[in-house]
Amino acid sequence: MAKSLNGHVHKMHELEKLTELSRATINFYIREGILPIPEKSAKNMAYYDDQFIEKLLKVKELKKSGYSLSQIKQLMNSKQGSENELIIQALQNINRLLPSGEISATASRDDIKAEGFSDNEISELIEMNLINPVDHEGLEFPAYNLTISKFVRYFLDFGIPLSVAKGVVEKLMDITHLESDAFFKYIREPLIHENASLEEQNAAIQNVIEKINTLLPMIHLQLLKLPVERLYLLNNKLEKK
Repeated sequence: MAKSLNGHVHKMHELEKLTELSRATINFYIREGILPIPEKSAKNMAYYDDQFIEKLLKVKELKKSGYSLSQIKQLMNSKQGSENELIIQALQNINRLLPSGEISATASRDDIKAEGFSDNEISELIEMNLINPVDHEGLEFPAYNLTISKFVRYFLDFGIPLSVAKGVVEKLMDITHLESDAFFKYIREPLIHENASLEEQNAAIQNVIEKINTLLPMIHLQLLKLPVERLYLLNNKLEKK
């Protein structure tokens, strides 16, 4: 059996100690195609070289950074140097989600279709309660429904199931409801109790809207970029070795 480039080969129990990963986890990564099939001796004993250990440690770091198994598999099987292209692509797609200009009070079905949805898919989004028309014919929608449609399209373009996109949208709606409840309980109700004027109430509303518009997207984008930035740092660290 050929030795690794550094002249070292390891058995499974050594691999477990070196990486602090269980045998079951390592074998799972091999079965899923995330890691290469190890070489075997004449006695059918598997051995793992230093390059295999480096890959396994990278998988461990990627998992720790929040990447899904499908994303890790794509990154591990990409050609050398293409990781940075994937990082740039991820950042570009995040930027695509940012609003570019004002949207009218309502969005038409044609506006949503322009994002790549068929009439049947739009009907499915309505049935899933992701978007809600303002008319019986289902031709006009609240403006935010267009943004939700873009968000769902972003997930679908990456091969992420609609059910997952639905879950994310529902969580975002839950956050919005929590924000709304907090605003009315801790800001609006005290103002009403104090007999504040409509001008003072409107000023408070405007202030909250401006703060949320400024801070919430910033927090969201920073959290989205965390695993991308960690991958960039990991790549640089591995390149220096």
